[in-house]
Amino acid sequence: IAFAKDWYPASRLQNAPSWHYVNTDQWRYEKSYLDYHVVPEKQPEGSLVEEHTMDVQVRAVRNGWLPFYPQFTKSSLELAKEAKRAGCKTPQEISDWVVAGLKDRKIRFAVEDPDAEECWPRIFFMWRGNALMSSAKGHEYFLKHYLGTHNNTIAEEVAEGHVTEVDWRKIAPQGKLDLVVDLNFRMDTSALYSDIVLPAATWYEKADLNSTDMHSFIHPLSEAVPPCWESKSDWDIFRAIAKKFTEFSKKHFPEPVTDIVTSALAHDSPAEVAQPVIKDWFRGECEAIPGKTMPGIAVMERDYRNVYEKYIALGPGARTKLGAHGTSYDPSDFYDELKRTGRRKVVDGQEYPSLENAVEVCDAILKLATVSNGELAHRSYKNLEERVGLSLADLADGNRSVRMSYKDLQSQPRRLINSPMWSGLTDHGRTYSPFTYQVERLVPWRTLTGRQHLYLDHDAYIQFGEHVPTYKPKPNAHQYADMDASEKTGENKGAVKMLNFLTPHGKWHIHSTYGDNARMTTLSRGCEPFWINEKDAEELGIVDNEWVEVFNDHGVVVTRANVSCRIPKGICIIYHSPERT
Repeated sequence: IAFAKDWYPASRLQNAPSWHYVNTDQWRYEKSYLDYHVVPEKQPEGSLVEEHTMDVQVRAVRNGWLPFYPQFTKSSLELAKEAKRAGCKTPQEISDWVVAGLKDRKIRFAVEDPDAEECWPRIFFMWRGNALMSSAKGHEYFLKHYLGTHNNTIAEEVAEGHVTEVDWRKIAPQGKLDLVVDLNFRMDTSALYSDIVLPAATWYEKADLNSTDMHSFIHPLSEAVPPCWESKSDWDIFRAIAKKFTEFSKKHFPEPVTDIVTSALAHDSPAEVAQPVIKDWFRGECEAIPGKTMPGIAVMERDYRNVYEKYIALGPGARTKLGAHGTSYDPSDFYDELKRTGRRKVVDGQEYPSLENAVEVCDAILKLATVSNGELAHRSYKNLEERVGLSLADLADGNRSVRMSYKDLQSQPRRLINSPMWSGLTDHGRTYSPFTYQVERLVPWRTLTGRQHLYLDHDAYIQFGEHVPTYKPKPNAHQYADMDASEKTGENKGAVKMLNFLTPHGKWHIHSTYGDNARMTTLSRGCEPFWINEKDAEELGIVDNEWVEVFNDHGVVVTRANVSCRIPKGICIIYHSPERT
């Protein structure tokens, strides 16, 4: 449901670290690996360790190891039109045309030239995160290159001459984003920097499900009171956006369009073993084969005129086959039951189960998930039996009659039941522990060998010397290179000392949430203080609770000192990501 796979088989899923690293231009402030890391001396020709992180990022996208969006230096919709003008009629012909264009360089990946204006991200929509502050690394670079606003970074760009796979542009763009939208119930750092803040309902103002892989219970969020003023539930906000987008689409996309979607090679699929050794089709070392030696390429039709109708209906893709982590099951009878017993929506003349309101979404998830439907868990175990050759369906026998609905959870939160989606076994009140069915039922581990192993027989790990657990001494200040520009600009005048800077998870909050109310701030002097050893403080002339400035090339913090004998000498601490004020 989250990625609309009930309507479209392919969706664009991006790993955030790569996306932010590339688009905030943090790669421009680094040299090659060898400037920072100790690696084995004898390296093969073309070794990854001789390159820059950005070079490896480009190779990873090109070879299908990682995704990256935007995909190409041209719109995927425009490329599809060009392919049709070139005579392509079928999805396979369009895919072949794209591969040929990539090989002869008529088509380029956007990651190869990320600072080109046509490759910038333009809209940043934040949901359930504090992306401009605590959900990613490099806050000051977000301010500089995403927003083009005031920032405190003084680090120098040093990547020129060290990158080979990416186009180097002399002037790094600042202010790439045109629009920043934040869906939030707090005025956190991301909200402060956003163009638009969509007020979201809190836990007691909406219907939702709450669960994590950290514990084994499913909790309902219930609307005890209506959302405050103009705030809405997450589901209702996106529904309103879908409705307005659909209205605009009738003018701007009056006909269905063809889209080209690339996707990285996936784990728990045959693609996981597609590249036993590192070979690059771009360098002529192997053939360019989508889904094997390069990203998968899917071609599909999109009709933007009915985005809203599809948003509020559970599509046919949820009826055919569901699954995760390499297992699958047939949910068709329960899908039909949803349609028979609940409200229905019509899309293109066909009836589908309604997802118009959040309670309907919760019920659909609970009815079709193996952790809340015992019959589907049994089917999924039967599927796993065929794959591993073991008898496992009995793990679901005791829960086979279990069904959960949103109202059931409102009366009492329920535990997840045994499911091959997770490796723990929780029946009879047992505490969840991972990898239980691997140990007790001999199900193969989800590794290339099916066993636990420490040795990683892979070219890249061997090149970096990471193929076995390796002791690494603490890097020195020169290797960190986090004070080079500060020393040049004279920032070290006065009482200054270089310390190892640690940012552990907060004592009185979770990331940036829950930490800024009066009760929590009372526990930490009304702020996030700078913890420092008493000997270091004495050397610097710092008195407990005095204001101090903490800086390196990547930013500056002004806060109060907490002088403590509990902090080792040479180390300082500021707990993770205090909000900007």
